[in-house]
Amino acid sequence: MAPRVRPVADDFYVTSGFGARDGGMHWGVDFGRAGGSGGLPVFAAQSGSVTMVGPASGFGQWVVLDHPTEDGSGTTVYGHVIPEVAQGQRVLAGQRIARINPDSNTNGGVAPPLHFEVHRAIWSPPGGDRLDPGRWLAAATSTPNPPTGGKPVTLFGIDVSNHQGNFNFAEAKREGFAFATHKVNEGTWRDPYWPRAKDQLQEHFPGRSGGYLFCKVGTDPQVEADTYVSHAGLELPCQIDYEDLDRNGNIGDLNARIKALLDRGVRLLPIYIPRWYWSGRMGSPDLSGLPVGIWNSDYVTGTGYASSLYPGDGYKGWADVGGKPVQILQFSETASVAGQSIDVNAFRGTDAQLEALFSGYPHTLLEAIMSLSDDELSKQFPSRSKYRAHDLPVDTLAGFVLNIDARIHEQFVEGEAAKGVPEYVELVKREAGKGDVGAQAALKKAGL
Repeated sequence: MAPRVRPVADDFYVTSGFGARDGGMHWGVDFGRAGGSGGLPVFAAQSGSVTMVGPASGFGQWVVLDHPTEDGSGTTVYGHVIPEVAQGQRVLAGQRIARINPDSNTNGGVAPPLHFEVHRAIWSPPGGDRLDPGRWLAAATSTPNPPTGGKPVTLFGIDVSNHQGNFNFAEAKREGFAFATHKVNEGTWRDPYWPRAKDQLQEHFPGRSGGYLFCKVGTDPQVEADTYVSHAGLELPCQIDYEDLDRNGNIGDLNARIKALLDRGVRLLPIYIPRWYWSGRMGSPDLSGLPVGIWNSDYVTGTGYASSLYPGDGYKGWADVGGKPVQILQFSETASVAGQSIDVNAFRGTDAQLEALFSGYPHTLLEAIMSLSDDELSKQFPSRSKYRAHDLPVDTLAGFVLNIDARIHEQFVEGEAAKGVPEYVELVKREAGKGDVGAQAALKKAGL
């Protein structure tokens, strides 16, 4: 059976059931909550596509989802809501799609419940093709955010700092966010909210969280790395945030900070380098030699919920930066999360791929293999080794997610260069000239 999920959280109860009501027939179920339900999230009860969204007679606004046969079939209706999805959008069971409208003046004149309907096939007028939602939900999980399995989707995350104080990570998780980071230090300054945040991240976002280091270009990389490790420890991976507004950066300085962290056993997340900083303050260097991908920022305007602000998987912010793919995109700094206005981010992929990313670099081969689907394991994928002049498919077990073949090829080339083999020495010299840390170390070992 395809996954079914309660459209509201566990603390909601039925305020009006399916059946006779006020001399007529109530063709759905109303869910309310002690203390009020206005503004609280609504989740897709089953995977499907948005067929109708916006103003609807008697509901104020609604969201209607069509569920293909492979998703369990039928149609579900969510009334008295403020939509957070667009018509034609694909959603998964448990994905946040709306919030309950708190304003009775724009809500069909009623206090804010969620009105939920189930239709046997397509949307139909009142009658026998409308099913009892209570029975339909009998086998539903009470968890509003089940795993997405092997299906690629867009998952949303947050990053916060001392500016948000004692942030409510539990509420952010409840609202459907999948990953989170929090500032650890800025140069030698330590974020005082980090120790509490670290515990909260491990509790509410296990395996999908990390700390971030806001680099100050004027600070010695070794001192900065020591500050990070002494405050953060090594349990969570680190997001390097490279955008010092007071000083211009450069690829050599960035590589020195990467090396300082790796030398201390820190695992790395994608590096936050906004495109504007890369081009305007770093001189647009080649980033293809970085050991991890890019965490870019490209903001949309406006305020609201992340799902309603997200500009789509084809947004320009997803374009490569310096020859390196963008793995996470920060698309707003004014999204509403847990009652605060904060930064929100998007990741495109499966749950397994997100968890592999948050295992941090360097990955183990086992982590790489476990992050792949059966379909990915059976295919050939391009190798992006910095020492190859082509991007042709190569038979590699974990190429799609971690590009293991490329790393093996790079290690081989650098090993041969360290032995002084001329053809490989020339390849490594080329990359060392671009500031690549691994290539420079190989030349040093070779005495070149």
